[in-house]
Amino acid sequence: MASSSRRFLVLARAGGKSLHREWLGDGTTARTWDLQLNAYGEQANEVTGGDLPTVVDQGTKWDSLARHFRAHPELLERYDYVMLPDDDLRMTPGDINRLFELATEQDLVVSQLAMSRDSWVTYPALMTCPGYQLRYTNHIDSMAPCIRSSYLKTLLPLIERHISGWGADHVWALLMEEPAYRCAVIDEVTMVHTRPLGSGTIHGAFARQGVDPVQEVRTVTGMFDNFPGSHINYAGRLMDGRRVGSLHVMLRNGFWLVVAAPFTKTPYKIFRKGIGMLLQTLTHAGHLPRQLRYADESERQRLEDGPTAVPLSAVAVTAAPLAPAPVGSAGAAQLPA
Repeated sequence: MASSSRRFLVLARAGGKSLHREWLGDGTTARTWDLQLNAYGEQANEVTGGDLPTVVDQGTKWDSLARHFRAHPELLERYDYVMLPDDDLRMTPGDINRLFELATEQDLVVSQLAMSRDSWVTYPALMTCPGYQLRYTNHIDSMAPCIRSSYLKTLLPLIERHISGWGADHVWALLMEEPAYRCAVIDEVTMVHTRPLGSGTIHGAFARQGVDPVQEVRTVTGMFDNFPGSHINYAGRLMDGRRVGSLHVMLRNGFWLVVAAPFTKTPYKIFRKGIGMLLQTLTHAGHLPRQLRYADESERQRLEDGPTAVPLSAVAVTAAPLAPAPVGSAGAAQLPA
């Protein structure tokens, strides 16, 4: 398939140990998506393998990606959905194809692949649960979100202001006007998170930038007077296509986490969330997400019109719009550190 005909983009932050070549496979699976690499680290200039030119940016993930899209807004016009994965995820080209296919078929605005049981799981509610094609949820991890391009445009001001991603990802699923059934974790295919949380260089980078990601979570969630305060998987779609409600999902998902916990890399965390999910049948049965309301409307205005936290004016990825490159080739465009 010619690169210019693909409707989907995978834009990955990639360092010297990136697993992105596994995503491409051996070339026998036809991909529905283009890959572009946003490279970092000491080996950044050696990171290659995308369909579009590689960009080098020594920032952190979300400030780098914000610069990327501000410099090249045409990417959000060219592609219907964009996936933004970390580089320590194990996936096949077919897995990513299916993610985009289901996002389109089910009219999802935000989605992600579920984490496999043998992953280093960040949020246990996003670990795969057998029997489901997908589960509808009110929270997606910043590790590998798949976002409709038109919606991603509206999220950029928030991403620019809160660059760790730790706070912003708590609200991505809830800022749209009708959030119910528009955000899901995909269980039919999964990804493997191969590194423990906090084992990379990101926390050192945050410290150098004066960014406290825990405080960013408090700041972002505190901007809204109806933030739900808990991660809720409130409905699901079974492999046979039937939609099931909150009790079915909370009971089955919670029981699975309790049973699977001893066989995971973080058993206590998984077990605790399983018990919590079973208790949600008493506290959140019938829950449907609602659009978040700003506690202070002036904050919305500041996000939309005010200066961003990410310096954008001095950054240019290339002088001209990115043109599709032949598969397997990659130029390098340098961004300032």
